[in-house]
Amino acid sequence: MQTCDFLVIGGGVIGLSIAREIRKRRTDARVLLIEKEPSCGAHASGRNSGVLHAGFYYSPDSLKAKFTRLGNERLTTYCEEKHIPLNKCGKLVVAKDAADLPSLDELLRRGHANGIELQAITETEAKSIEPRVKTYQRALFSPRTSTVSPLQVVNAMQQDAVREGIHIQCGTAYRGRDNGNVRTNRGSIDAGYVVNSAGLYADKIAMDYGFSEKYRILPFKGLYLYSDEPSGSIRTNIYPVPDLRNPFLGVHFTITADGKAKIGPTAIPALWRENYEGLGNAPCRSKARRSTGTENRRSIF
Repeated sequence: MQTCDFLVIGGGVIGLSIAREIRKRRTDARVLLIEKEPSCGAHASGRNSGVLHAGFYYSPDSLKAKFTRLGNERLTTYCEEKHIPLNKCGKLVVAKDAADLPSLDELLRRGHANGIELQAITETEAKSIEPRVKTYQRALFSPRTSTVSPLQVVNAMQQDAVREGIHIQCGTAYRGRDNGNVRTNRGSIDAGYVVNSAGLYADKIAMDYGFSEKYRILPFKGLYLYSDEPSGSIRTNIYPVPDLRNPFLGVHFTITADGKAKIGPTAIPALWRENYEGLGNAPCRSKARRSTGTENRRSIF
C-alpha cells in the first residue's frame, strides 16, 4: 500500500495547481497526484478553446469574477515566464441589433465594477480593430483577453510539479473509498488528506465522501470549425452579446495561439461523460480531423 500526506485525484490544471500550492506550503509533505489517463490534461484541461478570459461577464463581487480576473493576470505572467506562446489579440463583443444594447451596457458595467479593463467603442472603431467585423452602432473591446495552447500550459505545469518534488502517477484510476483508504486500479493508497479535482467525475468521488448530494455533472460537448485561411486573417476574438440568463457565451470566432481562426462551439448534451465524438467513448485526446469535402477541420473539446 502506498502512503502520502496529500493525495490529489485528477491531473488537469486544477489538480496540478493545487498539488503545487500544497507542496509550496508544506515542503516536508509527500504529495501524490493520480491521473487515470496515460497523460495529464486528457480531458477538459486539454480540450478547451484556450481563451484566457478577462472576467467581465460575471456578476460584480462574485467569486467567479474575482477568480477569472486573478487567473487572467497570473496565467498571463506564468506563460510569459515559461515562454509559452500567448496571443494577446483581445476580444470584440458585438451587437446584432438594438435589443442587444442594454446587455452590452450591462457587460460594461460589470467589467468596470470588477476592475477589468474594458472599452466601449463605436462601430467605426470596432472595424479599425477587425475590418471584417459587423456590429450594431457600438461594441466592447477587451484588451486583456488572449489565447494560449491549453496542452502547453498543462505540460509546463506538470514539469514544474515533478521538479518541485510532487509524485505524479498516471494510469491510476480512482475506484472508491475503502476503510479510509483510496482504492485504485493499482492498489490502495493511505492518504492523510484527499483532494478531489477529478473533473467530469468529481461529483461521483464527492458522493463517496458525503458531499454532492444535490449536485450532478451534466456533460455537454462543443464542436469548432477551423478556417483554412492563413494566420492573421482575423485579428481578434469576436463574440456576440450573450443572453445573460444562460451560461453559454454564444457561437463566436476564436483566434488560436498561432493566429488561426475557428468558429463555434455548438452546445450538445453528451450521451455520457467522455462522449467526445459521435457515439464513441474516447478517453484519450482525439485528433482534429478534416471534415468531408472541405478544407476545414473539426475539433472537439
